[in-house]
Amino acid sequence: MKTIKLFLSYISIGLLMFIFSCTEEDQFFPSITSIPCEQTNVVADPNIISDFQCQANVVFDEVEAVLNPDESGANTSRFVGQYNDPSAPWDALIVDYGTSIDLSTFNTFKIKVKTSVAGTLKAKLEGGASPGKEVDANITNTSGWVEYTFDFSDQFNQDHTKLVLFFNAGVENDGTDIYYIDDLKWVTTADPCAGVATDLNVVNDFDCQKNQEVPEVELTANPSKSDVNNSKFVGKYIDEVGAWDAVIIDYGEAIDLTTHNVFKIKVWAPVEGILKAKLEGGTSAGIEKDATITKTGEWVEYSYDFSDQALENHTKIVLFFNAGVETDGTQVYFIDALKFAELSDACNGVTPDLSIINDFNCQQNTTIPGFISTSIVENPMEGDANPSDLVLEVIDNGTEAYDALIFESTQSFDLSTKNYFKIKVLAERAVPLLVKLEGGTSPVKEVFADIDVVGEWAEYTVDFTDQVGSDHKKVVLFFNGGQNDGTPTDKYYIDDLRFAAFDPCDGVASNMDIVNDFECQQNYEITCCVTTEIVANPNVSGVNTSSTVLKVTDNGLEAYDALVFDRGGVIDLGTKNKLKIKILSTRAVPLLAKLEGGSSTPKEIFIDITVVDEWTEYTVDFSDQAGENHQKIVLFFNGGQSDGTAADIYFIDDIKWE
Repeated sequence: MKTIKLFLSYISIGLLMFIFSCTEEDQFFPSITSIPCEQTNVVADPNIISDFQCQANVVFDEVEAVLNPDESGANTSRFVGQYNDPSAPWDALIVDYGTSIDLSTFNTFKIKVKTSVAGTLKAKLEGGASPGKEVDANITNTSGWVEYTFDFSDQFNQDHTKLVLFFNAGVENDGTDIYYIDDLKWVTTADPCAGVATDLNVVNDFDCQKNQEVPEVELTANPSKSDVNNSKFVGKYIDEVGAWDAVIIDYGEAIDLTTHNVFKIKVWAPVEGILKAKLEGGTSAGIEKDATITKTGEWVEYSYDFSDQALENHTKIVLFFNAGVETDGTQVYFIDALKFAELSDACNGVTPDLSIINDFNCQQNTTIPGFISTSIVENPMEGDANPSDLVLEVIDNGTEAYDALIFESTQSFDLSTKNYFKIKVLAERAVPLLVKLEGGTSPVKEVFADIDVVGEWAEYTVDFTDQVGSDHKKVVLFFNGGQNDGTPTDKYYIDDLRFAAFDPCDGVASNMDIVNDFECQQNYEITCCVTTEIVANPNVSGVNTSSTVLKVTDNGLEAYDALVFDRGGVIDLGTKNKLKIKILSTRAVPLLAKLEGGSSTPKEIFIDITVVDEWTEYTVDFSDQAGENHQKIVLFFNGGQSDGTAADIYFIDDIKWE
C-alpha cells in the first residue's frame, strides 16, 4: 500500500509540474490570435489591404494568418497569409471595396508571394462603370519571397470597385497548391517623367510633354496600344453635335514655325471623314489643310505640311473632326502625340538619274519655264497605274493649237540607248499629244501620240530611236496639239517623264493561260526546288525559235527532285486543261507532272520524254481536273528514277494551258 501511495504522490507532483510549465509557456508564447499585432491605437492605412499583422484591413475568408515559413530575403514579417488555391482555373481572391477605388495617386498594386508553383499571377480591376483592366506577372522563383508589382496608373480616373487576384491563372490544379502572401498594398507610381526635358515642339503627348492645354479633351488610358502608338496615356475627345465643332489649342502667342512646321497627330477614329487642321488667330491669314481618315478602329498618324507658313504669324491650332458633317454627339476619338516636326527631305541621298526628265518628286532633273500654268500637287488618283504621291497639274489653253509645256535640261539628253520617251497622263478627254525634241544643235524632231484613255492614268511611249547621237536639251509637250477645240482651262495631270530603253514586253497584257514563256509572260512564280536560270535558247530551231528559255539543273540522283510553278491562286481548268510544254533534253526520261496546292486532291500524270537533242512539245491531259482546285504545277524530270547525274540539264519553254 505504501508503494502505491508513493507512486500516486509522484503522479500528483508530475501533473502539478506540467500544469505550471504550460502556464509559464503561455506567458512567453501567447496563442496565434493574440500575436499578429500587439500594438494598440493602430490607425488603419487605407492603401494597405493587408499585412496580416497590424494593418489587416481586409479579411479574406480563404486566407489564414500563419507564421512566416521563411523569414528572410524580401519578407521578414512574423506573420503572413496562407492561401490554398482551389482546383478550378479561374478561382480568385477578391477584394471588394463596395465603392470606387481611389486610384488618383496610389495606383500601383504590390504583393509579396512565396510558392513552389510557377505560373501567371493575374491582377484585375473590375466591378465599376469602366472596362476591366488586367495586368500579369510571371512567377518563376519557386523557393523564396518575391514582391510583384502591377502598374495600374493608366486607370487613375477610371471606376473600379474590386481587385481580383488569380493565382496560376487559367490553369486547373488538384487543389493542393499553396501560396503564402503578404503586404498587399497600393503605392504611388514612380514618375516616368522625372528628368524629361521639355520639348516645346510637342504640343501635347498626354504623358510627359503636356506643353499646351487641349480643351475638351480628357486624359485617359490608351484603349488600343499598337506599333503606331504604344503610349500609356492619350486624349479622349467626344465630337459634339454640329458640323464644325472644333478643338482649339490657343498658344496665346505666335507659334514658332520657322523650322518645325509639319503638324502631326495620331488619331484613333470611330468613323471615316475629313480631319481638318487650321492655323489662325495671329496677324496672318488663316490656312487650312485636310487629311482623309480612311482607317477606323486603329491608330494612324496624320501629317499637315505648313512649311509655307514658316514666316507667318498664327497663335492657334484648330482641329475639326469629321469636318462639315452633322454628327449626333456620340462619336469618340482618341488623339495623341500632337507636335510640330521638321519637314523631312525624303530625297536626301537620292542620286540623280538623268534619264528621268521629271518625276515631280526626287528626280526633278529639268526646269519648267512658266509659259503655261503648272503646279506640283497630290496625285488625285493614286493606284497601281501610278502610285506616286506627287504629280504635275497642267492647265492648258485648249483654244490655242500650240500652247506649250517645256522641260529644259542644262545638258544634252543621252539618247544612245534610252531613246523611248515615256509619260504618264491622266486626262479628262481624248486628244492628240505632240512631243518635240529641241534646244540643242540638232534639227528639231516632232512625233505625235494619241491620248486615248480618259479618267485614269495611262502611260504613253514615243519612239525617238532615230535620234541616237542627236543633240537636244528640251522636251516640249503640246496637249491637244494642233487643235483649238478645247477650253482656256483644260486640265491634265502628268508624271514620270523619262527616256527608257526598248522593252519588248512594254504594253504586253498578262495572259494567265500561259504559265511561263520566260519572256513577257512570266505569270507563274518558280518557288522550288531545283536550280533554274533564264538563258539564251541554245537551239533556235524547229518548234521553238524563242530568244530565251529556262535552263533546269536537276539532281538526277534524287528520284523526286521538283520544279514548282506557283499560280498564286486557283488555276482555271474549266475549259483549258491540257498542259503544253516544250522540252530540249539530252536523253529520254520519264516526266511526272503534278497538280497540287489547292483544296482538291493532288493529281499526278506520267508522260515520256522520247525525243533527244531537239525541241519537242509535249502534252499532259488534265481534263479530268476541270472544276478542281489546284494552285501549283510540279514537274519531276526523270521522275521516280535515280539513275542520272547530280547535274542533269534540261531546257524548257512555252508552258501553257490549252
